Amino acid sequence: MEIIKTPVRFSTSHPIADVEIKNKPLDAYGRLDYQKGEICVAGFFTDNGITQFVLKNEPKIEEFKRGVNDFLGTINEKNLHAFNMNMETGCFTKLLGRSPKIHEIKPFNGRGTTKEYFFTYLLKKKIEDPDSACFDDPLNGRSDLCPEYWQRGLFEDVRKHNLCCLTKEAKILKHRDFILKEFSPLIDRNGWLNSGASLPLI
Repeated sequence: MEIIKTPVRFSTSHPIADVEIKNKPLDAYGRLDYQKGEICVAGFFTDNGITQFVLKNEPKIEEFKRGVNDFLGTINEKNLHAFNMNMETGCFTKLLGRSPKIHEIKPFNGRGTTKEYFFTYLLKKKIEDPDSACFDDPLNGRSDLCPEYWQRGLFEDVRKHNLCCLTKEAKILKHRDFILKEFSPLIDRNGWLNSGASLPLI
């Protein structure tokens, strides 16, 4: 297990968590079940730095659990955010037997509402610039590739992907109100794309 700290060029107003998993957690019907997600990288963006816990082999799992749990105790858990709170909540529960309350970053739900879509939208609207992601992503936004990369021992690629995700999520959180206003005609009162609506191509 490694703990890696990386400075970031900008700060986040709220602590952000992002995890990568080494399996594809499906239920009996083939649907995602995040409470079966096995974390291999747990990243936290706090203030102007990112702290990552990287699991490289199963014998270190107890040390990994302690590291993640202890770090959660050092931050304001009540203010923790994640792009998809269901994933982080489920995966932390699987790993630790508990999860802090996590607030959602994703502005709204529906087909195609990925962090890549929202971040690219901010670039198109010139609200952000391409360099604001801070880090290059070896997986090109494909979180679904993390299990394969981890199994192949490409731990550094998974870690760098996590770095990039965290900085994109911080930018989406910063501009969440702008995104909601832009898309408000397409969103229902429950925070989902209206039935029959689709996201604009970007």
